[in-house]
Amino acid sequence: MNGAMTHLPQQGRLEERSLPRLLLELHRAGFGGALTLSRERTGKRFLFQRGCPVFAESNLASESLGVQLMDAGRLDRSDFNRVAAEIERRGCQEGTALLELGLLTPKELFVALKDQMRLRLIECFAWPHGTFIVDPNGDPGDDAQPFRLDPIAIAQAGIEAHWSGERVLRELGDRMESCAGPGPDFRAAAARLTVDSAVQDVLEALDGTRTLWKVTQTARSPRALGALWVLDAIGALAYADSATDESAPEIELAIRGDEDHTASEPHAAAPSASADASANPGTSGLEDEIGQKHAGLEDLDHYALLGVPPEATAPEIRKAYLKAAKAYHPDALARMNLSPQLREQANQVFAAIGKAHVVLADANARRDYDATLASGATDLDAERLAQAETLYRKAEILMRQGNFRGALEFLAPAVEIWPDEAVYQSTYGWALYKKMPSEPDEARDRLECALRLDPSDATTRFRLGVVLRDLNESAPEDNGTSLG
Repeated sequence: MNGAMTHLPQQGRLEERSLPRLLLELHRAGFGGALTLSRERTGKRFLFQRGCPVFAESNLASESLGVQLMDAGRLDRSDFNRVAAEIERRGCQEGTALLELGLLTPKELFVALKDQMRLRLIECFAWPHGTFIVDPNGDPGDDAQPFRLDPIAIAQAGIEAHWSGERVLRELGDRMESCAGPGPDFRAAAARLTVDSAVQDVLEALDGTRTLWKVTQTARSPRALGALWVLDAIGALAYADSATDESAPEIELAIRGDEDHTASEPHAAAPSASADASANPGTSGLEDEIGQKHAGLEDLDHYALLGVPPEATAPEIRKAYLKAAKAYHPDALARMNLSPQLREQANQVFAAIGKAHVVLADANARRDYDATLASGATDLDAERLAQAETLYRKAEILMRQGNFRGALEFLAPAVEIWPDEAVYQSTYGWALYKKMPSEPDEARDRLECALRLDPSDATTRFRLGVVLRDLNESAPEDNGTSLG
């Protein structure tokens, strides 16, 4: 154990070492001790035993067992109040109170506590940033064995819940052009994944004859992509250079744009990877095209990426995708004299093209995507807004329960993700004011921000008036112009 610990980071940022990768590193090292995760005012501590999480602590009131059971419909508000009263009267833990009141059986409590630990950890996968501390002290001992979680299954579930497909493809980008097959412990690792038909398709595609990119095309769900990422991260895949096949010249034609020349010389040798760019006149044009596409990734919608109009039919979209994918396929780009930086940019464009096709090829997904375009939002905006809205809805539940401090733990990241949403800013400000101890100055700033974003919101104007009266300050004018 101590030898393994020397290879683990003692602390760092989750932006630099992602949480699933960190969990798998701790698992591989057989880590025993504590992992502390922090983000702003949120702190969580997970105890590990032989590389697996066995206990979790959180300072979020919204992650208490009682709130979790209410969210799941296992407790109603009156039951929750009875548990709170029992805890206050006896000074006991939530689990003890739930058992004493007959609200849970011992078996149900065990399942609920394990699920609580799982949810506390998976929620951290959604953090846009944060810090971690790895401490070898605090090994919980053998008595914590029943609550062990499998880091492989947790990593897959967290990626499924909170990572975009684009992020998974980006992390796999360096290996897209290599053939992927079963590696060491592949079967044992696959047995620990959550497997459905989509995951099974991916496992079967990993036969060593397909490039990793072709394998990703069989991943029909976030769960399947999560499984593929995990297998790659733990070294359960074996990679080999992709073999040149009869389709290679056709791919090069699409890239170089010199179909007529190559067609007249079917047996001409392909240029070597070390050839100078001047020897291949199509390379400079390709470099320009890659650079332009990469620079515009945030601005191009799915239709523009595939080069089709919004009214394109399904066969037209399929045809455009095949053409675009062929032009940017890593197998073909490997034969070009491209710099590592340009290869990376091309991989990102390739991933974006694949994502565009996945969305537009599905009728329901395309309809939802078209709705975001009609509202002026981008696809990235839609993903961010969906995450922020989920956080906001959780905060709303806690606000109705009077748990304003707990609501803030969800409102803070919602506002961070989408600061221009007036309702989020308004609710955040009101929670700051209503919690104990109150923060009226910060609440005023948030409510004024919300009113600038939506001057016609009567609820925000009322809330701001209440806060300003408490601060002995004048309320805003009815037209909202006093806020600038």
